[in-house]
Amino acid sequence: MSDYYNQDNRYDSGEAEGDRGLGSFFKGNNNQQQQQQQRPNQYAPPQGPPPGPSGPSQSHYGQNPYGNSPQGPRPGSNMVGGSQYGGNMPGGGYSQEEIDKNQRNERYKDWGTKAGIAALGAAAIGAAAYGIHEWREDKEEEKEEEEKRKREEEETKARLRREEEERRRREQQQQQQHHQGSGYGGGYHQQQQQQHHQPSPPRYGSDSGGGFQPPVPMGCRPYTYDQNDVRHANPARSSENSPTPREYPQLRHVGNDNTIKMGSIIALKHNMTGRFLHTDRSHSTQTGSNQQLVFGFRWNPDENDWWQVLPANHDVPVPGAIVSYGTQIRLRHLQTGRHLHSHYNYRDPKCGQNEITAYGDQTLSDENDHWVVERWGTGSYGQTWDANDAIVLRHYVSGMTLHSHDIMFSEDVQSVTCFGPGGEENDKWRVKFE
Repeated sequence: MSDYYNQDNRYDSGEAEGDRGLGSFFKGNNNQQQQQQQRPNQYAPPQGPPPGPSGPSQSHYGQNPYGNSPQGPRPGSNMVGGSQYGGNMPGGGYSQEEIDKNQRNERYKDWGTKAGIAALGAAAIGAAAYGIHEWREDKEEEKEEEEKRKREEEETKARLRREEEERRRREQQQQQQHHQGSGYGGGYHQQQQQQHHQPSPPRYGSDSGGGFQPPVPMGCRPYTYDQNDVRHANPARSSENSPTPREYPQLRHVGNDNTIKMGSIIALKHNMTGRFLHTDRSHSTQTGSNQQLVFGFRWNPDENDWWQVLPANHDVPVPGAIVSYGTQIRLRHLQTGRHLHSHYNYRDPKCGQNEITAYGDQTLSDENDHWVVERWGTGSYGQTWDANDAIVLRHYVSGMTLHSHDIMFSEDVQSVTCFGPGGEENDKWRVKFE
């Protein structure tokens, strides 16, 4: 028996596990066979107490002191979970260590859940606070935008009032000059007579210092500069059946030659704001005319700022002919082929003045494309148009002039209109070459 238990403290794996799983030895082979029948799986945990008589278990080698003795399991049995059937087989329950581990895991899960809820709550509070902050900022921005818009509207109204007062003042001066005979050609009847009998441009201004007075359009009453005094273009002065060539050679100036000629390529810079007269295919009017918008763009010319000087419809000057002040011209946009144009009935939505558009093409043009070029302040009719002079471009049909101001449609889109008799600083333009 000593050899049975002490052979390097090892048992035959099958026998040892089976015997230790039953917890005691029984006498006789019958008992062992009965034991084998009752355990179909030698690795399964015991389902109940081993069969046999109560009391101390017996074996082939005598009384087993380690059976069901109240002394507990034999030493070295490695009993797990407090099972008296120990050995290397696990017991029927959990060890205290596993129970503690499970409890700790449950506590960790509970803590994690609480921490997650707390984090979600904090995030919700933060999101709400951020939303309130953004809402307040949006409200403040809306308030600032509204105040800015109101200021701009007030400034625009004040500017328009000043321009209207200036226009009325100049009208009164011109009417006084007209009645006193100090203006061009004396009285109204003399002006009409000279227009019919003297087609060449007369001298404008007076020796008495009365200032420049625009000419009366041929066959029409004097200009009133009133937008309600609608004047229609003469259909006989359109491109239809016109002998004027559709194209002129493009002349680019070099060196010190500042003389403007038929065919010259120029850009026009507004003297007060410094922006260039501009048009392109991506901007159209929103007033109902649906024509290409003309506006003041940036302070350096780009490819859409260039215009060609051309004769009026039915005029046939030679290419390169010098242009004098008082001459009617057309300005054709190089990139789009359209002409600088104005008309009644359609007004700038920002200021209510007559709109400026780009209209027609090489085969389509009318009298609303005709402009009289003048030296600003004096007219200087008959003198050579010099690029160093500040000029006024007067719309021949309406008598009003090419005008701009610091009213903006949007960034880099400055309003350009046809307005007034031409005596304001905002009517002044300068020529730039490529």
